[in-house]
Amino acid sequence: MKKGIYISIKPEFTKKIEAGEKNYEFRKYYPKQNIGLLYVYETVPTRALKYIIEIGDIVKYPDRISKDGYGNLEFNNGLKKSKYAYEIKHVDILERPIPLLELKNLYGFAAPQAYAYDTKYPKLTERINNSKKRRII
Repeated sequence: MKKGIYISIKPEFTKKIEAGEKNYEFRKYYPKQNIGLLYVYETVPTRALKYIIEIGDIVKYPDRISKDGYGNLEFNNGLKKSKYAYEIKHVDILERPIPLLELKNLYGFAAPQAYAYDTKYPKLTERINNSKKRRII
């Protein structure tokens, strides 16, 4: 099983990911551990863990990424605060997103400000990996 991190993304950006308009997730950090998955908590107003994104290469600026995609030109031109671009390969959506209250009460989950390794929430990670999902990309 691939290692992953939990991250938070605003709904305006998850919509662009779902629509296939955003093919990289931009971040200010590069995790120390090798990862292949992003477990995505969608922020206000959704407030639920909703997506699993399989990532490919993590590109560090000034290396370039494809010009096509939301935010890609800004990244290539050094106009983003984020210096890392995580390639989005596949996106799965949980058939039943897990609301924040349930995440807190059952797993002690706190919405990540940066990221949290999947090993911090092993029971939650197991639940997600065994949950029904639908591939959207």
